[in-house]
Amino acid sequence: MVQLSEPLDSTLKWDYYQNDDSRLIFQWDITLPIGYSGILAFSNYDLDTNRADVIIFGKNEKLYNAYTNDRSLLFLTDDSSKLDCKVVSSVSIENGKKKKYTIQFIRPLNTCDEQERNYIIDRSTVHLLTGLMTSDDFKKMTQNKLIEFNVERMKLTLQRVQLLKSQASFTPVPNDEPHVEFLNQDVLIPDVETTYWCTRFELPQNIMAEKHHIIRFDGIVSPQSEGVVHHMELFHCDVDVKMKIPEYNGVCTSEQKPMGLTPCRRVIGAWAMGATNFTYPEVTGGVVGGPKTSRFLVLEVHFNNPYLKKGIIDQSGIRIYYTKDLREKEAGIMEVGLEYNPKNSIPPGSPSFRISGYCAGECTRASLSNEGITVFASQLHTHLTGVEVFTRIIRKNGEIVTLNVDRHYSPHFQEIRLLPEPVQIYRGDTILHTCIYNTEDRKDMTFGGYGISDEMCVNYIHYYPRSKLELCKTSVEDDELDRFFETMNEYDRSNTSNNQTIFQNFRSIRWTPLTTAVLQTFYEIAPIHLSCNGSDGNYSPNFNWKRVYRPQEPKQRVVPYDTSSECK
Repeated sequence: MVQLSEPLDSTLKWDYYQNDDSRLIFQWDITLPIGYSGILAFSNYDLDTNRADVIIFGKNEKLYNAYTNDRSLLFLTDDSSKLDCKVVSSVSIENGKKKKYTIQFIRPLNTCDEQERNYIIDRSTVHLLTGLMTSDDFKKMTQNKLIEFNVERMKLTLQRVQLLKSQASFTPVPNDEPHVEFLNQDVLIPDVETTYWCTRFELPQNIMAEKHHIIRFDGIVSPQSEGVVHHMELFHCDVDVKMKIPEYNGVCTSEQKPMGLTPCRRVIGAWAMGATNFTYPEVTGGVVGGPKTSRFLVLEVHFNNPYLKKGIIDQSGIRIYYTKDLREKEAGIMEVGLEYNPKNSIPPGSPSFRISGYCAGECTRASLSNEGITVFASQLHTHLTGVEVFTRIIRKNGEIVTLNVDRHYSPHFQEIRLLPEPVQIYRGDTILHTCIYNTEDRKDMTFGGYGISDEMCVNYIHYYPRSKLELCKTSVEDDELDRFFETMNEYDRSNTSNNQTIFQNFRSIRWTPLTTAVLQTFYEIAPIHLSCNGSDGNYSPNFNWKRVYRPQEPKQRVVPYDTSSECK
């Protein structure tokens, strides 16, 4: 169940209808002032009211199907009053001024309606809008008069949810199980937009005495820091047990940061905005502790403080639950996608700019065991302009397997999601991670980087058995990008030059639909630098990092819907 609107006391429950994986049954509770109709809409992105699929519970206690066009004008469908629904209960409250309703309705994942109203429900994020329709607007709607579907007019509120979650079930880890917290110690959040804060910790002696498995981890955000903490990662330092990692508690990018923190890159816990606690399947757990391992950890917290707030004292961090009863498989977390640098950048004014990171088969062949790995969960990650993200596996025989897809991605709802079925990755497979960005409201280039106004394109893949491969990411080769800038100077008369920085060159280009398309094509064919790294930050031992690698963009550009979402 999710709460849709507190003022309307509105909630939503759902389940598959009679074990039919192509239909859902919803129970919608809502309290309406007398004379008003209720609104429940499926938006493509946040509070965007264009091309929405709308359900209206009319003041006549009937349910109507409607949709909006690309100008947010509302239209009833031909079968608007034929939705399979019933009013379960209706109770007058507040001396008859309001009515509290419980409504049930059945909706197919894919209505297979050729009109613009069709919103396909899959495993992506679903953006639900809830609101009110006045008596006058309801009358106009039933008379087929034009009404603008407007956030202020309808008092629309937003709730994000994944309706189709994995059906995998396993025993939850109670809150009173053994656990340890690694939290910021009264850190004064800097009054700048972007800060990465690093703190070195040590594992307690009871964990170091013998190997343990992490069976759950939670993100803990200080109440005063909510909305400012963007994401957090807890790294283990995979170094010799005798090596001492120096103490540090400060900005990660500071010149005072000790070089000794560099090999601390093995992720053992993570959290991002919108995420909940993560529990491992019973077959696996993350490795931590033991006398032959380093006792040192580093907590990295990304503060996003766009309003430059002062005086916020932070105690956020990661809590890990652990057990000495080792599970069958040791889990790992692998980071795939794009490197964080300005070579991976996005032009302004683009509704759907596409860029991919390529973990080539040469890397998986050099780094994975003969049995390969089994991926059971995935966390997709971009910053503010990401609107669609997906990861695919390209087999050596050319077969394409979808690992994870979010067609309505939101950077404010970054869950670690269990996959509906585990996905195998074998030696020689390519991992292709793609992000699509909308920069229509930006006038300047969006650069790849660490700041919240910069962009990222990453998938944190949770898998077993643990391998030595920690990171597999790409960016275009430096020389190739230089040639791109030379070409733009020659053919488009851009003021680009080898004497300028990447930032200056990108800003010197006149970005039009044509030049934007040229850059996107360039990213899909230009040679790339491939980082195929272990947790110590070095290249995998058997990986040939000196050779030239090229993108492997398949002809199949679109991720197909799964069978339950297809039209029968």
